[in-house]
Amino acid sequence: MVQHKRDKVIEAAYKVMSEKGYEKASIKDIANEAGITPGLIHYYFRNKEEILTELLLASSQQYTRDMQRLQSSVPSQYLAQAALNEPKERVQRQPDWYKLRFELFALGLRNPQISDSVNALLENARTGIEDILHKIAGSTGKEAASIAAIMLACFDGLALQKLLNPEFDLDDAYLELEKMLRTTYTTSE
Repeated sequence: MVQHKRDKVIEAAYKVMSEKGYEKASIKDIANEAGITPGLIHYYFRNKEEILTELLLASSQQYTRDMQRLQSSVPSQYLAQAALNEPKERVQRQPDWYKLRFELFALGLRNPQISDSVNALLENARTGIEDILHKIAGSTGKEAASIAAIMLACFDGLALQKLLNPEFDLDDAYLELEKMLRTTYTTSE
C-alpha cells in the first residue's frame, strides 16, 4: 500500500511538473492530482527535490525496460532502425516526457542535491544505447561508450529542436543521423 501511494505521487508529480515546470509545481498541486492531502505527501517524501529524485529514478528504470524490451522483441537485423525510431517517435508520442527531462537537466546544473540523480539518468541512457550498439555492431569498450554519448546528445538535441520548432524536420534529421552512423560503422570495421 505504501509503495502504491508513493507511485501515485510520482505519477502525479510527473504530470504536474511536465505541465507547469518544476518551479511552478507545488506540493499542493501534486497532492490534488494524486487525490491525497499535501500532508500525506510529506509522509512519503521530505520535499519536492526528493519527489523529483524519485521521479528521475522511475524514468530511468522505465527507459531501461523499454530498451530491453526493444532488444528482445526486434530481430537483430532490424534493431538499429528500431533503436533510432524509438527516440524520434517518443518526441511525438511523449513530448511532456522530453519537456520534463530538459527541466530536470537544467535543475541538475543548478541544484547539487539532484545533480547526481540527473547524472545517473544520463548514465543509464548511455548504457542502454551502448548495450544496443554491442548487439547490432559488436562495438566494445571506449568506442561504444563514446558513440553512445554522442547518440544520446543527438537524440536530446533533436528532440529539443522539434519541441521548440514544430516545423523542424525531425524525420530528415534522423535520416542523416542514420547515414552518419552507417558510415561510422562501415569505415571502422
